[in-house]
Amino acid sequence: MLPVEAPADVEAPFSLVEGSQQHVVVSETIRVVTAYNVGDPGQTDDTPCISANGENICEALERGEKRCAANFVPLGTRLYVDRVGMCVVTDRTNRRYRNRVDIAMHRHEYQEARRFGKKKLWVKIIE
Repeated sequence: MLPVEAPADVEAPFSLVEGSQQHVVVSETIRVVTAYNVGDPGQTDDTPCISANGENICEALERGEKRCAANFVPLGTRLYVDRVGMCVVTDRTNRRYRNRVDIAMHRHEYQEARRFGKKKLWVKIIE
């Protein structure tokens, strides 16, 4: 993957427009982004659909809502991940991945999660 450089003239906070909504970006940085399959006991703890904040992520994904796991922001924080879009942090990653974002995918999207792989992408923290 080619290295990504930060735009020299961008300072937080600034606005991000997604569809018809405008959001305030508090900060942005390049982070490692991966994907995991919600509901798969091999990739989660013993309650595979329940996130760290108590939400049933399987149901949220069924409703078309995007969820992710991250340790560097509080639960409930909205992140905008390039090539993924907006997601809400409702879960935590293993503590050894404290600066990573893990995108939640359906259990049946195992191959899609594998193809997503491990990427370095711009991640924006949204106010």
